[in-house]
Amino acid sequence: MTDKRLFFVTGKGGVGKTLTSFALAAKLKEVSHKKVFINGFDQSVDSELAKELGIEVLDLPLIDSTIEYISRKIKSKTLANWVMKTSFFKALFNMVPSLGNMITFGHLIDLLEDNDEWIVVVDAPSSGHILTVLESPQNFKNIFKTGALVKDIDRMLKFIDSRLMEVWVLSIPTELAIVEGKELYDKVKARGVSHIKWILNNSFSANDAITSEQLPDFLSRKAQSEDELTKSTINEYDLVVPMHIDKNSKSIIKHIKDKISTILD
Repeated sequence: MTDKRLFFVTGKGGVGKTLTSFALAAKLKEVSHKKVFINGFDQSVDSELAKELGIEVLDLPLIDSTIEYISRKIKSKTLANWVMKTSFFKALFNMVPSLGNMITFGHLIDLLEDNDEWIVVVDAPSSGHILTVLESPQNFKNIFKTGALVKDIDRMLKFIDSRLMEVWVLSIPTELAIVEGKELYDKVKARGVSHIKWILNNSFSANDAITSEQLPDFLSRKAQSEDELTKSTINEYDLVVPMHIDKNSKSIIKHIKDKISTILD
């Protein structure tokens, strides 16, 4: 059973982040016996799909997260609401969007520290998003130097480096996705994350049920092309998820869920 409390699932667009996030949340709910949530950070989550899978959505709109964060610091939600209505703060968030990322991240950590039985899976909006989340605490620490905010930032940096957080970087077997996935993996690691997994998703070659058959020429060429693309990186992946021929989201999620047990440590 994993001791991780916060998972970020990330990668370039089209690599299967959302379905993998749901599969991970469903598996964690099954094996951890904890309360598992799925979160889209600053994007909405498919609440209907979550309901069908029995997974709770943790919705943290930026304004709500900021009010909660400020109210904890000044011990007054009324004042926090007033602060957020000022033109200064509205302008600040427009000029420095990474501040909102940091506050939402801090809010997530607060919730996990307040609730020992919670696990949160974040379906990260993009590759750049996770890097902004990881960079913003250190950047703002350099700006503010000292004070209550810096103490919170130190707590965030400690959480990033702890066993409580893990980042899953997804790729698919295309040249661009593999190159970007490797670059993202290295950048996430360079930003202090101790626990990272690199996953090759939707692999045609890994589907034995397909490749064991006599394939038409165009599919044989696809399998060969994929093998050539992945031969230099195949031993670096923590998991290779075979392609699943189905358009039903719940079926694909179940397929992924059945594969990820081996990398939950």
